[in-house]
Amino acid sequence: MELRHICGGTYAVIGQGAVMGLYRLNERDVVLLDTGVRRTDRDDLNALIADNGFAVKGIFCSHAHFDHCGSTAYLRHRWGALTAAQIIEAGIAASPESFHANYPYTTYEQCREWFREECFPTDVVIGCQDNHVSFCGADFGILQLPGHATGQIGVVTPDNVAYLADCLLSPATLAASKLLTTMCIEDDLKSKEKLRTLNCRAYILAHRDVMRGDIAPLVDANIAFLNRMVDEVLSCLTDGMTADQWRGAMAEAMELHTRNPFKLGVIRRNFASFLLYLEDTGRVSVRWDACTKRYYHA
Repeated sequence: MELRHICGGTYAVIGQGAVMGLYRLNERDVVLLDTGVRRTDRDDLNALIADNGFAVKGIFCSHAHFDHCGSTAYLRHRWGALTAAQIIEAGIAASPESFHANYPYTTYEQCREWFREECFPTDVVIGCQDNHVSFCGADFGILQLPGHATGQIGVVTPDNVAYLADCLLSPATLAASKLLTTMCIEDDLKSKEKLRTLNCRAYILAHRDVMRGDIAPLVDANIAFLNRMVDEVLSCLTDGMTADQWRGAMAEAMELHTRNPFKLGVIRRNFASFLLYLEDTGRVSVRWDACTKRYYHA
């Protein structure tokens, strides 16, 4: 795991599963911006903290996805750290059962098995309209970035470095992507567009880069990619298909072949978001047939 200095007291933490942020309050005390994937990042993150003589005083959780909050509860307990999350994600992170809201196509028993260690109590709850918070004695900017997750936030450190969580993906990540994770495509597009107004010294992308300068080209690339994916999903529809048939056709076209139950649940969740967006924007119409929805090009 690499600790990469950005400026001032702000660092990027380069893990196996994600890129996180770290802000030094002083020589010893730090605030983490997300905690990565439990299975791949926890040991390395512990070692990095120990090797640098850090004490974790606070943890921001950008959103309650397993690859962002994997060690939040663990580090909270170990260091007595405070946790901060937006109110929606704070509620989701409260228990394995509420975690189901971000993974609706898993069973409750699967949520209890897979996500128990990702759940944590939130000490500082950030409101849906809040744009700053005083946390662990420092002032942080809050970017409300719903879409990828309903209550996703970005965090701007006192050095004017923005941690953007999953709102923008790096060019390499986009190139490797097949079906983007987004809970609400309409909100996601608006959040990406909103980032054009930022003027920060640097930007940390959880997946997976640190950027400086004008991010407008990356905003354009992310919006264009998401819109192309909407078109690609629509191209897999044959009139009269059920959601299951349409998803199967899409999986074949995108070569989404897996038997892993967690990955299958994520594919179902992501596809459902595209289906709802196409319905909401009037690009498909719905007819009911014996309590079954069938989809048609509008």
